[in-house]
Amino acid sequence: MAVGDEAKSAVPSYIGMFLETTWGTNPSTAGTNATAIEALSIGFKTNIKSEKLETLNRFRGYTKRVQLDKEVTGAMEQYFHPIESVRLFAVTLGGGIVSASMSGGFVHSISAGNFDTNNSSVAFNVRKGDTHVFGYTGGRVNSMKLTGAVGEVIKVAYDFIFKDSTQGITDIGTGLSISSVLPFTYVQGVYRYKDTETSIDTTTSEEPITAFELTINNNLKSDKDARELGSNVLSVLPATRRAVEFKITQRFDTTTTYNRFIQGTIGSVELNFVGGSMGTAASYQCIVRLPRVYMNSTDPEIKSAKDLLMSEIAFDVISDNPNTSTGRDIGVTFMNTVANYTA
Repeated sequence: MAVGDEAKSAVPSYIGMFLETTWGTNPSTAGTNATAIEALSIGFKTNIKSEKLETLNRFRGYTKRVQLDKEVTGAMEQYFHPIESVRLFAVTLGGGIVSASMSGGFVHSISAGNFDTNNSSVAFNVRKGDTHVFGYTGGRVNSMKLTGAVGEVIKVAYDFIFKDSTQGITDIGTGLSISSVLPFTYVQGVYRYKDTETSIDTTTSEEPITAFELTINNNLKSDKDARELGSNVLSVLPATRRAVEFKITQRFDTTTTYNRFIQGTIGSVELNFVGGSMGTAASYQCIVRLPRVYMNSTDPEIKSAKDLLMSEIAFDVISDNPNTSTGRDIGVTFMNTVANYTA
């Protein structure tokens, strides 16, 4: 049989995730503690840099080629899920999860940290097609983008950098369990803006928006400074400056947001998603807080006589209490039926 004679469908593919206790080491190859993720797309790939040597050898063509850095990167996209997305959100922020019981379920508080805690990296087993299983270890999220718009299911995309990859590892498909809980949709999400985070805690008022985009960029260091002699894979994968970016699309009807922009008003933002019921006492929920933000230009665009006036508003997101143990630029809380997310 020649290469390319068959056709492999993507449908039987799967992705199983493991929380690493040691960066770059998959804690299990047999499926223990694996979390199934219903991904929309998986773009993980391995590249090895090559160099054709510029030697003088009487011929015009190249005669020698060597392999250098091994680079393992790629994106994964999924629907934003009240159970499946918790670990990945925590890995993105690099500060760990603190879980506690609540009436009707459990609450999980995710901190923004420095990737110096356990479970700040992940490993994946990915079956591509029906037979070939690839392993990816030492995965950290370089950037994450959470997006929502009217008429859509909320989506989240992760851009990973890995330490290493292998092919031909254990197929753990039969041990993976898919959650029956539905992901969040635009109908279940609201946007709130107040002058302080304390004010958001005491209000249920909302400002209608038609779309949002939240981006967390960890600016991982993966160039030559993160490598060493004797190995073609990364030696370290530290995060540098974290940049949190937020943007909304909103109908223009007053100059309120424009005045906030012109006057450099400090505010606080919340995205609040409330999903299906998890019992008589509570519902699946996710709250994303940006405690200190500034609005940038909110001038509405006039595209045509048939359109409504719309403003696309970008925010500058900064830490609320710098140089203190309580300072943060983002805070995330999930409520669901999972007791804890330890490995």
